[in-house]
Order: sequence, then C-alpha cells, then structure tokens
Amino acid sequence: MIKNFILTVFLVVCICAFVNSQSTVGLSGAVSVSLDGDVIRSYVYSDSNIISPTFTLRGISVGGTILNGGKGGSVSVDTSIFKLETSRGIFKVFPTYFFNYFDFNADANQNFSLNATSLSSIFMPTFIVEYEETNNQDGFQLGGDTLLGYVNLAQLPYTLSKQSTTLKVDGKDFPVYQVNLTSSGSKYANLFQMVFYVSGAPIDLADNRLSAEQSKVDILINGYYGSNNVKGCAINGNTITAGCISTGPSSNSNSRLALTSFYASVGLDFSLNGDGQINVDGTPLNAGFSWVSNAQVKVDGSSDVKTVNIIANTTASDADGEVFGSASVNAALSGKVYSKFLVHSFDAIRPNTLLWDPSIGASVDNSATSTIFSFTLILSLVLFVLFF
Repeated sequence: MIKNFILTVFLVVCICAFVNSQSTVGLSGAVSVSLDGDVIRSYVYSDSNIISPTFTLRGISVGGTILNGGKGGSVSVDTSIFKLETSRGIFKVFPTYFFNYFDFNADANQNFSLNATSLSSIFMPTFIVEYEETNNQDGFQLGGDTLLGYVNLAQLPYTLSKQSTTLKVDGKDFPVYQVNLTSSGSKYANLFQMVFYVSGAPIDLADNRLSAEQSKVDILINGYYGSNNVKGCAINGNTITAGCISTGPSSNSNSRLALTSFYASVGLDFSLNGDGQINVDGTPLNAGFSWVSNAQVKVDGSSDVKTVNIIANTTASDADGEVFGSASVNAALSGKVYSKFLVHSFDAIRPNTLLWDPSIGASVDNSATSTIFSFTLILSLVLFVLFF
C-alpha cells in the first residue's frame, strides 16, 4: 500500500522570537517518533560563504522510499535536497529556499531509472514594504498607495550558523539539523532571520510533526521601526534604488507593512481559486500555495498580541513584479518557469512584530487513503525545486 505524503516547509513566526532574535524552538525540543511508513534519510550538510551564505542538505533514503512506505529495499531509493541561496555566482540574491525530490528504481537487471513523479517550485521573499493606505483599496498597491520605505532582502548582510543532534528510531541513529540565517552588521543585526530545521527521520518539534522530507523554517522580523533598521537611501517615489539595503522606517503615524514575494514552478502552470489558494495544474501531485486571512501582531509599548486581517493581492501586474524582483525568479530556475507575484499586507498600524500563516503544499495521491498533517499557529510551505 503506497502511502500519501506531504512535503512541507513550515514557516513559523513566533512573537517571542521577534523579541530576542533567537530560534523559536531549538533542537532541545526535537523528539523522535515512529516511522509510520516514512523513511530514514542520510542527510549530508554542506555550506559556503564566498559572497553570501548558502547551504545544502542532501538526504538519500535508507531502505525504500516514501512512495512505497519505506519497503522498497536496496533497489528503490529517493532523494530530498534542501538548499538555501543568498548568492548566485558573484551576485547576492533574495533568500531562495529550494526543495528537490526525485526517486530511482532498478529492475531485475539492475537498470536504474529516474521516475517522472516530481515537482519543482520555489518561494522567494523579496521586500519588506512600508506604506500608507491612500487609495481606499485594502492592501498595498504600487502606484495607488504611498510607498514610505522598504528593506531589500537581497542586499542585507547575513551570517550562517549550524547546530545538529542525533536521535534514534527503531535502533538506528539519524541526524537533526538547525541552520540559522541572520542579518548581521552594526546597522541591521537581527532585523531578519530564517531558522531551518531538517531531520533524517520523523520527529515532533514543539508539538509539530516533521517528516524526513520536510523542512521547518522560522522567519523572524525583529523591529522594522527600531534602531536596527538604519537608513541607507532616501525613498524615491515608487522606484527601488539599486544597491540600497533599506530606506529606514518613516515617522508616518499611519504606516503599515506588507511583504512581497514570488511563487514559481517549473514546467507546470497554476490557477487561482479565489479563496486564497493557488493550485498547480497538470501533475499527479496535489500541489499549491494557500494562506489564512489573519495574522498575529504586536506593537511597541504593548505586550498584547492582536489578530489582524491580511489583504492578499495575487493579481499584481507584471510591471509591479519587475519592481520587486521578478527577474530573480527566472535566474533561480531552469526550464519553462511559471510564477506569480504576491503581496500580503498586514492590517495594523506600525506593527513591530508579525505572525503570518501562509501555506504551500503538495502530496502524492497513489492510494485510496491519504495522510493529512494538522498544525496549530504555523504556516506550511512546500517547496519542490529540481536542480542539479
């Protein structure tokens, strides 16, 4: 019986982490659980920091694949590859988190083949946008609302650090990795942070189930309006100044924040259902991107956490996408690329911290039953990127 699976990257923004810019969970919270049809993966970690930090985790299955419930033996293996890029060649780029999954089979004559079941996609956050609502249409629209400032996530300086631990399941050891990407330097220290978790077998991590094909990512923004967001250039209408890290925060009392990003897939188009969801078309995999309609926010001078609406704009023009980094999408992926420019605006005045719950997911549906993972106050992100 082939078991369905969901390959998921969890992005969790935790209020306490915004305050101290530390990991929201940590490896001490990782607990081994039953394989339950999953596999053990032998992950190998590598990184570099020539221009800006990058890392890769490659995990080959041991004793079968997730497509056959871990019962394929030595003639059936699959591979999960997680990769973060903040530079490409000699150029810095927007933080881009890739995931690649593919599986191999061998027949009786030991002829190996790469199966066709695969899906390639990326999620790429590009700018934190500060704006004032001035066009009487909810959410940020470039040219309609007043652009007050921004942080270019491609231009931030970053440092990379790694921790790991070893757990055991069915008498076998497996690794669990935590990799931290943190903005650095005297002007932007801890302003933006991503914390990645990858495990070689299923674990519970802060009450969330994480399989060997999943990566949990905490995205932390620490005080956009604070002293660690130093002005590097003046705002220039609706133009993004090349090479400018940040305009710094404005003093506008009606200031709001939004996040621009891109979702992209290779060789497969996707459609919108009008309910905050993108569905990838033309694949046996159930895949797409979705988001909830509210966020948790915290403002300076108050310890209260409030729930506010999120205004999503998934129909922004190509011209808007060009302003906020669409050229980087095609540079990251090879082949026929389909992409969508996304703007998520947070309905709060001058928020200092944000908890946002978008989700992107995929599953293989080759059996009559399916396994669905449920999580509380997290955002699920599934990234499938084919690269060699």
